[in-house]
Amino acid sequence: MIVDELTDKRLVILSGKGGVGKSVVGMALALAAHRRGKRVLFVEVDAPFGAARVLGDEPGLSSLNLDPAEVMDEYVRQTVRVDLLARKVLDSPVYRRFFAAAPGLPDLMVLGKIMVLVEAHARWSQRPLHDLVIVDAPATGHGLAFLKVPLAASQAVPVGPVGKNARRILRLLRDPERTALGIVAIPEEMAAVEAAELHRMATAEIGVAPRVLFLNQCHERRLSDGDEREVLRLSASRADGPLAAGVTVAAALAAARRHVRRRKLTRFYATRLRRSVPVPLVALPYLHEEIGPQSIRVLAERLEAA
Repeated sequence: MIVDELTDKRLVILSGKGGVGKSVVGMALALAAHRRGKRVLFVEVDAPFGAARVLGDEPGLSSLNLDPAEVMDEYVRQTVRVDLLARKVLDSPVYRRFFAAAPGLPDLMVLGKIMVLVEAHARWSQRPLHDLVIVDAPATGHGLAFLKVPLAASQAVPVGPVGKNARRILRLLRDPERTALGIVAIPEEMAAVEAAELHRMATAEIGVAPRVLFLNQCHERRLSDGDEREVLRLSASRADGPLAAGVTVAAALAAARRHVRRRKLTRFYATRLRRSVPVPLVALPYLHEEIGPQSIRVLAERLEAA
């Protein structure tokens, strides 16, 4: 089972086009891993709304929202060590301008923090603090740059602590025993295109081969073939009239036609992605209710059955 393979890793990174539900898939995967007895940390990067409001505060299942500027400040404090000097650096406008202008530095700091979280151990124990860290990475365009930063930094800075940490991060990302990259898409054109491009570029340019494709928001069959033919027949005949309180036949037929169209698009893009992205595809259903604890549980159950 693909979930068993993923939850046996130390780090799972999810990326894909913006708006495809990476955070939702990540939270569902975190819950599925937690049900397997794993201590899971779900990490978001500069997210406007933290996952804690959905995941809650269950023991062994936690979330963290990393702010790049705060991560960089923490790195300065740990490096300088002398509190007075650290405050002078952090209060300097030159430092703020450097952090904002240095290409890739915020991403490198965030990846370094993620590596620290993966390698952290419980106090007085050799057991990892977290069995699994799941990262909701930035969307595809930024996500590729995010993952490429340690490679670029390791080549640009051959010596010193920055280059050393970049090479450690790169080894972690490229280690298939510890790390898995998952792609998240939905059955729409741009999401499918970006999923295929992410797979190609991650493999060829970073040396990190994705392990799974989550096809989120799939419209699953709710009508039989006969029902669908009847919908089309009644629509062609312009059938109408009251069906229930406040609902007409015409409105119900229009909704049924939309469902049939979306189901067919789901099937089309699932077939296309299986050909263009050669990894296991896990289909997750389109949920009609607002995303909350119950919907995350539904998706976790689907992941466990995949």
